[in-house]
Amino acid sequence: MATRDEAIQAIKRYPDYERDRRRRELELRYPFDKYPDENIGGGRAQNVRDESLENEVSRVLSDPKLIELERNKNVVESVLRQCVDKQVRSLLDKATYDIIYEFYFAEVKRYNAQAIADKVGLSRARVYARKNAFIDEVQKELTKRDKNETKRP
Repeated sequence: MATRDEAIQAIKRYPDYERDRRRRELELRYPFDKYPDENIGGGRAQNVRDESLENEVSRVLSDPKLIELERNKNVVESVLRQCVDKQVRSLLDKATYDIIYEFYFAEVKRYNAQAIADKVGLSRARVYARKNAFIDEVQKELTKRDKNETKRP
């Protein structure tokens, strides 16, 4: 079961997903070797198939950190999509998207809660209610994904 803190961390890390994914892939493809092989020019088996590419691909595809990053990105994206696609006014609508953007995604945090409330035309309490509704929805989706993953053989 995903906690509220995990949901908040997934939301906060969403803008940096691409950078984190690329960094992790590079770590997997070029692992740090504290003791490099000094056997330069040593013998090599003649009839052995080189499977280094297959091993690298399987390492990248089965890495738990990359899987977790992708899962969190997909969850936050799906909840953000719910905010943008809704035509009726509800807790998850375009105003909620603007609120979440200002709280978590903006490069420079220019607005406090009251300024965000003035910008979207809501009270400060409604801004926090929508922010909490978004976090709760992300938490619910993360929990749902956790349950689906444990059911798989």
